[in-house]
Amino acid sequence: MKDRLCSYYTNSKDITEYMVSKLAVADNDIILEPSAGEGIFIDEILETNKSVQIDALDINSDAISILKKKYEHNSAVVVRETDTLLDEQLDFYSVSQLWLKQTDTLFDKQLDVFGSLGGHYTKVIGNPPYGAWQDYEKREMLKKKFSGHYVKETYSLFLLRCISVLRMNGRLSFIIPDTYLFLNMHSRLRELIFTNTKIDEILIFPSKFFPGVSFGYSNLSIITLARSDKKSALENTFKVIQGFNSSSEFAALLGEEKNYPNNLQIFKFRQRDILENEQCRLILAESKMSTLLSKTSHKLGDVADVVTGFYTGDNLRFIRASSKDVKGAKNYEVIDPATVIHCTSIYGIPDVEEGYVPYIKSASKRRYVRQSDEWFVRWDKPTIDFYNKNKKSRFQNSSFYFKTGIGIPMVKSRTVRAFLMADHVFDQSIVGIFPKDNSKLYYLLALMNSDTINDLIHAINPTANNSSNYIKQLPYIEPSAAILEEITRMVEKVISFELNADYENADRLHSKINTIVGQIYLHQK
Repeated sequence: MKDRLCSYYTNSKDITEYMVSKLAVADNDIILEPSAGEGIFIDEILETNKSVQIDALDINSDAISILKKKYEHNSAVVVRETDTLLDEQLDFYSVSQLWLKQTDTLFDKQLDVFGSLGGHYTKVIGNPPYGAWQDYEKREMLKKKFSGHYVKETYSLFLLRCISVLRMNGRLSFIIPDTYLFLNMHSRLRELIFTNTKIDEILIFPSKFFPGVSFGYSNLSIITLARSDKKSALENTFKVIQGFNSSSEFAALLGEEKNYPNNLQIFKFRQRDILENEQCRLILAESKMSTLLSKTSHKLGDVADVVTGFYTGDNLRFIRASSKDVKGAKNYEVIDPATVIHCTSIYGIPDVEEGYVPYIKSASKRRYVRQSDEWFVRWDKPTIDFYNKNKKSRFQNSSFYFKTGIGIPMVKSRTVRAFLMADHVFDQSIVGIFPKDNSKLYYLLALMNSDTINDLIHAINPTANNSSNYIKQLPYIEPSAAILEEITRMVEKVISFELNADYENADRLHSKINTIVGQIYLHQK
């Protein structure tokens, strides 16, 4: 079930049994469920028949009404309607250093009363909301309270908040999207987790395992951890497990003798080592790939400018398609060929009332080159003046428009198909790669079309987007001058084959290039 607050209620017995088991519920536990929903976790905890006290919180008044009725005869469960992220009672229980609340230290009630308490709950379990829109007033409140943290996505703040109310050695089990493990915006959260908690285990699995949930931008994860001092946290090792075929496999991870299905991938990490990675990022890859990402000194951003492109502010108004057969062109007007004018100036086409230039805003069907121009953007001088004044338009990185470079789609696919760009404007959905030394253009084109770089892209950020900030962090290894020249010649031939629609020879030669790139990257000493 999903409500308007983007709360996804946990209706999977496999998930609840695994999470409660990992929580290790014991007599006299004080347990927090910060987004109680329908009480599924609470029911599972009560089935353990332990003598516990449970605080059940939720912002949704309808959910609270149901919970109060459900547990009206159970004194162990206290139900309260509140916004967990801003709740003042939790402030009294929390350790402010863990979530960086901005306050006047001299007058803050939390510090007066509970400054040395060190947390309140022995266990926390939850499925916090994610993807919910925060109005601007609340967003500003969260920015002040959780200073330095990304506040547009609530699940990460729930994790931060709930760690802060844990007692030392208290355990937490959360089901949340896995983006906190990889995205730059969550680097500070990762640093806090790896220095203030000991992670026990993280499971990563498709969102389809979770009834009623299906989103493409990431997987889901279950993280189990215990609050810890920094010394113990740094030396802690933990497992990340992925590759599940179904949630029923979670049961195999419990008990003394774990029987892991053969399809699972298991990675082991020491928390101190992760802190040494750029942005404290978790890298889920075999050791060679992981070493390439964490130890290679030169990055793609050192040899190329990596940027995103233009946004009109109103695509349906300013963009045209070559035909209705173009993918995604259903709601767009078809271009009048007479209005397409050659222009390579960022100042626009002079002396015309309405004019368009070729525009790149979609993935390429083939590697190396695009077969045809499918999109066109309005580029007459009056419209350029409008773009510059319009608050919704993004005339970003304009010095790279019309330059020769390499494009890849920002939206990730199973295989990256990089292509040459020249004399075109490119959309914000395209990441443009412009070599600082043009003699490296074809080598970079070969790299971006290789299986090796494709695997590295998926390892550095397994979520849905290839944003420029991740692409520029890819390791860059340059071969000898002779091999560089050989690859350049081969890429020139591939481009010729592609332009002549000789796809059989193009694919054959690409396969050879791909093998050479793999040898350059994966056989380094």
